[in-house]
Amino acid sequence: MISAAIYVRISSDPRGEGLGVARQEADCRALAARLGWTVGGVYADNDISAYRGKVRPAYERLLADIGAGRVRALLAWHTDRLHRSPRELERFVDLAERTGLQVQTVQAGKLDLATASGRMVARMLGAAARYESEHKADRIRSKLAEVASAGRPHGGHRPYGWEPNRMTIREDEAAVIREACGRVLNGEPIRAIIRDLNGREVRSATGLAWTHPTFRKMLMHGRHAGLREHNGREIPAAWPAIVPVETLRAVRRVLDDPGRVTTPGRGGRLHLLSGIAVCAVCGASLRVNQSKGMEAYRCKASGCVSRRRDRMEEFITDVVIARLSRSDAADLLAPEDDGGARAQAAADAERVRQRMDEAADSFAAGAITGRQLETITARLRPQLAALEEAAAPPPDRASVLGDVVGSGDVAAAWAALTPDVRRMVVRLLMEIRVHRGRRGPGFKSEGIEVVWRR
Repeated sequence: MISAAIYVRISSDPRGEGLGVARQEADCRALAARLGWTVGGVYADNDISAYRGKVRPAYERLLADIGAGRVRALLAWHTDRLHRSPRELERFVDLAERTGLQVQTVQAGKLDLATASGRMVARMLGAAARYESEHKADRIRSKLAEVASAGRPHGGHRPYGWEPNRMTIREDEAAVIREACGRVLNGEPIRAIIRDLNGREVRSATGLAWTHPTFRKMLMHGRHAGLREHNGREIPAAWPAIVPVETLRAVRRVLDDPGRVTTPGRGGRLHLLSGIAVCAVCGASLRVNQSKGMEAYRCKASGCVSRRRDRMEEFITDVVIARLSRSDAADLLAPEDDGGARAQAAADAERVRQRMDEAADSFAAGAITGRQLETITARLRPQLAALEEAAAPPPDRASVLGDVVGSGDVAAAWAALTPDVRRMVVRLLMEIRVHRGRRGPGFKSEGIEVVWRR
């Protein structure tokens, strides 16, 4: 009696229930009974496509066992379960011809790979399976493009901030998104926001605690600003926006800025001015390093300037407290009035984006070359970045400075702030440029230039 192996595969099983492969196995066992064969083993690849060329672990084990002589007969539901690419088929044909493998399928009958006519039939079935896969892929791409053009969602897991229909805002989560965007634009690090939300037991859409990658990806998603993203293009969506487009773009710019990253120093301490103070000689940011037993803010690029960390932080702290203790400190809480400049910048930025999209369409249509497209985008990208920065919503000064300005003792209120919030206050109030100082003992504040922001 012939002992045969069974191979089963299904391309998509998002729930992981294995029902498709189980039905294939049942049909193959019924075929084995009709042929009078016994089943020696089952090789199953669940939720793995053969069309995309992904590695199929069970299929690879099957080929190894066929080559070693441990499998001499094979049952499959259809030839397209075994392979959907001509390259894979030829590899299988060579192996079957060399080992004398017997192949039976539920749907296509016997596959005689020992004869020229049998191999021709196998190749014809393989070509038909490949055509079916490619035609299906074309239909799916066309459907996705149609859905995207209409600004409709394409399905998937429920995104944070939205009901399962992906069209209706879930208000409690939308409030978290707006809060988080505002905190990012105020200069608060993502790690601090995540720590706060997890501490308040504000969970992600899956019900799990937030992690840095999932939270960052969620904040930068275009759907929150009413944008449908498809193949690198942004299309107005059919659903409402949670935040304005300008807010989304400002958040993306902040989170993509490598200069914003601040690494805690020794003992996990976050330094007050790292990444905020800059070298007046070369423009690089200042970071804390240790030399000869002393910590100092030093130019990150070339070491152009250097100042003792503790003395420089004391100096800036005194400057901040003095400014927030003045009688006119409450004026700092008022939102900026730009006279409509941000709205104009947003409109100009949208026009630049349209020009970039038109250039991409011209390249796709063959009207311009790749080099011409590269030249156009290289010229427009800096313009777009400058306009998006000008269109960004202003920081919420009241949320950052209110507790300090409104306190009776500014120095005590400052001391009670967390390191993250102190950094937010400094970043909001001033620019700090450090020039080369005079040589000699002691700390000198000359050369530390403080430029107050509007």
